[in-house]
Amino acid sequence: MKNLQYKIEKSIASNIPFVLYRKPNDKINHAIFQNDMEIYEAYDGQEKGFVFAPFDDKETSLFIPFYKAEVSTFEMNKVIHKPTIERTSLDSYDEREAHIELIQKGIEFINNSQAEKIVLSRKEILKITDFDCFEVYDKLLNSYPTAFVYCWFHPVSGLWMGATPERLLSVCNNEFKVMALASTQGYKGSLDVVWGDKELQEHQFVVDYIASKFENKEIKISDTYTVKAGNLLHLRADISGKMPNSNSFSSLIKNLHPTPATCGLPKEIAKDFILKNELYDREYYTGYLGEISKQSVDLFVNLRCMKVESYKNEVVLFIGGGITKDSHPEKEWLETVAKSKVMKKVL
Repeated sequence: MKNLQYKIEKSIASNIPFVLYRKPNDKINHAIFQNDMEIYEAYDGQEKGFVFAPFDDKETSLFIPFYKAEVSTFEMNKVIHKPTIERTSLDSYDEREAHIELIQKGIEFINNSQAEKIVLSRKEILKITDFDCFEVYDKLLNSYPTAFVYCWFHPVSGLWMGATPERLLSVCNNEFKVMALASTQGYKGSLDVVWGDKELQEHQFVVDYIASKFENKEIKISDTYTVKAGNLLHLRADISGKMPNSNSFSSLIKNLHPTPATCGLPKEIAKDFILKNELYDREYYTGYLGEISKQSVDLFVNLRCMKVESYKNEVVLFIGGGITKDSHPEKEWLETVAKSKVMKKVL
């Protein structure tokens, strides 16, 4: 384990890409350390590797080809944990007012345009001390066993970590699985909860959008059900079926990303509003990441994540929520506060 920690430190110091990750409900962790300093910006459709893609699909995705890396698996031993947050901006009045103003602007835009839903987000900066990414990775593993947990470093993107509950696309043996995940409320000891019309509609937008990408194909859509992700509850439905053809990964990913769960509907209208009005760069938040090859993919949406900027002694949290015509700005703000606790818990 000390050898792994040393390799992490050496890779960061040398600006060499690596990723650690564990798939949902799994015990095995994967370690991918690139063995050269080349910057691979796109999957070439042949070799298996790990992709880290931004929210804006016009920006470049990063890629670590497995044939250019040391690939191994490992199990975590017990790691001693210590707090890393020095100061938090939670409940900052200016931050609250700015986000509520953005939400109000989004609602007004929806009421006066063809937009049906827009996902609006904010960032929150925390001051840290003695940050140890290996220790925080272990906390993520233990806190969120049903999530896709990762620690990614690349000289282009910097250091990112997260525990995302949402799979974008999984394809194996020419069969695909897609998760429609949306709507949020706090977990209060039970999955037997009531969802409002706004939340039900918000989730149905996602289901309908994903299903439309497989038009004229035989697909299965599960009933909608409630799932727990850390201290939060979400609505989920599972969509599965046969791939239209074996060579359509790239076009399918492009069609799906970004989904209404991270962008809105219609996609281009919502995305344009986000890029013009959020007033910060999401970078890789609400992008996607995971394994991809010619035969299979296993990709996750980059939610519940943070960017670590050690040279500033800061981490940046990214948090957001779906806005519809029925949204209440104060309630939407409080949802982002609840979501921020997912990462704060491990700091």
